Amino acid sequence: MSERVQRMLVWWGLIMMFIYGFTLWLGFDMVGPPSPKLTPDQVAAFYTSDNLYKRLAAMITSWTSAFALPISIVAGLQVARLEKGMPVLGITTTISGVMMSIFLVLPPLFWGVAAYSPDRDPQATALMHELGMLTLTTTDQFYIFGMVAITIASLSIRKHDALSAFPRWMGYFTIWAALAFEVGAFAFIPKSGPFCWNGIVVFWMPFVVYGSWITTMSVMLLKALKRQSAASAQLG
Repeated sequence: MSERVQRMLVWWGLIMMFIYGFTLWLGFDMVGPPSPKLTPDQVAAFYTSDNLYKRLAAMITSWTSAFALPISIVAGLQVARLEKGMPVLGITTTISGVMMSIFLVLPPLFWGVAAYSPDRDPQATALMHELGMLTLTTTDQFYIFGMVAITIASLSIRKHDALSAFPRWMGYFTIWAALAFEVGAFAFIPKSGPFCWNGIVVFWMPFVVYGSWITTMSVMLLKALKRQSAASAQLG
């Protein structure tokens, strides 16, 4: 895949990510999320309020929520170029990102279903809401594989490669980001405090860290692709 096509994929993913984030904030009013302690009637009232905006948000996130997929494809290609033989780490990076994107797609889908019929039984609306919130915060299963692969690429594979997208500090940043994401599964336990689904540890820390990490990685990919393109041009 040419450097130009890879740059297009990264920009595509970045633009989608920012639209997705603003839609969660301004459309769904999920930044930060409602309290886990809300009763079914209160949850139903949340979806009845600004109902049209929430359904429009569901429509917009249907177009943008898979933003991690194109970025992960490029990240996987960039890890693979550092490997000798079978690009196991590159494949792992790509598959991890593709699977991870599923759990960014599903929460707004569930919230859209919750908003779709505001006159339904509040218990059903509360169920869809909880499913969306817990899917967003507790689905840590696939992040770790790609992050381990990127960490290895940053810390141990061809550190002298000036065209690499993964400097050593990116490996340490990725370790920190991975640890921040893994606490999300705690949201199954409490309904208040820092470890509940709207708490500082489970929601705010991963939200900020993930946005910072994927933005930083995208910038490093774009810079590396620019260097690689220049190097290719010099070779003719």
